[in-house]
Amino acid sequence: MSDAVRTEIELVEGAFLPSGEPVLTPFAELSRLMLLGIDLNQDNHIVWTAQNFPNGPWSGTLSAVNDTAYLVLGTGLTMDGRVAMAAVTDASPATVHYIDEAPQAAGGAQRWNAPVDLGLPEGLEGFVQIAMQRDADGRIEIFGVDGATGSVWWKYQNPDKIVDTTEEVIPPGSREPITVHVKVSAPPDTPWSDWIQLPGSGLARLTVANDINSRLTIVATGDNPDATEVYVNAQTQDRVLDTSGWTGWTRIDNSDSGTAGSVPTAVLDPEGFLNIFMVGIDSQIVQTRQTDPGKTSWSGWHQVSRINAAVVNVVSAFDNSGNIVLMALDENLGLHANYQTDVQRQTWSGWQNVGTAPDFGLVAMDYNADGALSYFQGETKTNGVKFISQMAPGSTHWSAGWTTLADNGIFTYGIVRDLTPPEQE
Repeated sequence: MSDAVRTEIELVEGAFLPSGEPVLTPFAELSRLMLLGIDLNQDNHIVWTAQNFPNGPWSGTLSAVNDTAYLVLGTGLTMDGRVAMAAVTDASPATVHYIDEAPQAAGGAQRWNAPVDLGLPEGLEGFVQIAMQRDADGRIEIFGVDGATGSVWWKYQNPDKIVDTTEEVIPPGSREPITVHVKVSAPPDTPWSDWIQLPGSGLARLTVANDINSRLTIVATGDNPDATEVYVNAQTQDRVLDTSGWTGWTRIDNSDSGTAGSVPTAVLDPEGFLNIFMVGIDSQIVQTRQTDPGKTSWSGWHQVSRINAAVVNVVSAFDNSGNIVLMALDENLGLHANYQTDVQRQTWSGWQNVGTAPDFGLVAMDYNADGALSYFQGETKTNGVKFISQMAPGSTHWSAGWTTLADNGIFTYGIVRDLTPPEQE
C-alpha cells in the first residue's frame, strides 16, 4: 500500500505530466525510495538503504540507524517529508522508540535524530505490529497491536496549542504604536499523547490508510486463522484526540467476499474513493470501495477477475495517472499485475503474469520520483529483499531480473519515499 496523500509536491525538473492533469497529481515528485528494516546480521539494529538520488540506483549498503536492538518496526513520514519510524525494542522491559531524520550532514550524509522513548501501555510487554501514518493535520499517529488480547493501542503527536500574546503595532495613518492581543500557535506542552486503547479486541494485523480528506482508516483482520474476519475503523473528523472521533470496529467481510486470506491493502483511486483489496473467496482477489469519497460506508464486494491459481497475497498502489495497480502472488510464486483502466466504469486490464517471485514473504509497492512503480518482495527462507520495477511510468512491462537489496537478515522492513533526498552533484 502506498502511504501517499494527494498533496502539493515538488516536481522533478523536466518531469512529464499527462495533458490536462493538475499539478496536484501524486507523482513526478522530488523523492527517493528508501528501505528501513531490522537486520539479524547487525544485532537486530534498524538499517536503511536508499536510492542515491531520485530515480537513481540504490546505494547497496545497509547502514545502521543507531545501536539499539529492535523486534517490531513501523515506518512513515513526518509533516515536512522526513523519514520516520516507530519500533519496539528487543529488551526487557521493552519500550517503543520514535526516530526521525535529522538534517543532512555536510556532503549530504544521512543522519538520524536520537530515539524518543514513547513507552508502552501499562501492563503490556510489547506489540506484535506497529503502524504509523500522518493524519489530516500532518501529525504522526502510531498504532500498536497487543498480541495477547488483539487490542489496538493508539498514540499521536499532540497538536500545537494556541496562546495569547501581545504585540505593538502602528496603525495606518498613525505614528504612535498601540498594543494588541493576538492568538498564535506554539508547540504543545507534551509532544505526544498517552497510549489510548481503541475499544475492541480479537484483532491480529492492520493496515492504516488516508482517505481523500487525509482522515485515517484502519483495516484490520481478526485473530481467527480459520475464518479471518475483516474490520474497518475510521476517523469521523479532521482532528481526533479521543476515541469518540472513531466509528468503532465495523465488520465488512461477508459471504460474497469470504473471510480474509491475506492482510488487506488499501489505496485511493483518482476519484478520491478509498479501495480495499484482499485475497478472499476461492483464494481470489476481491474489492470493496467507499460509497462516496470520505464516507465511512462501503460498497458490496466485487471480484477483480481471476487468476488461474490460488492467490496468497496482494498489494496495491497508484500509478503515474493516479489509477490503481495491483500485484498478486499465487501459490506457485507466479507474480501477476492488474491495471485499472477506467475508474468510473471499474474496468481493469485483467491479470498479466509478469514474472516469478523469488520466495514468499513481506511485500510492498510504491512509486519512484518519475511515477514508475517498484514492487518489493521479502524472502521468508533467507530474510532477503528483492525488487522489480516498471520499465517506464504507466508501462505494463516490468524488469525481467530482480535487484537484490539484501541477501539475508532482513526479517521485517518498510518502504518509504524520502521527500528530503540528498542534492545531486
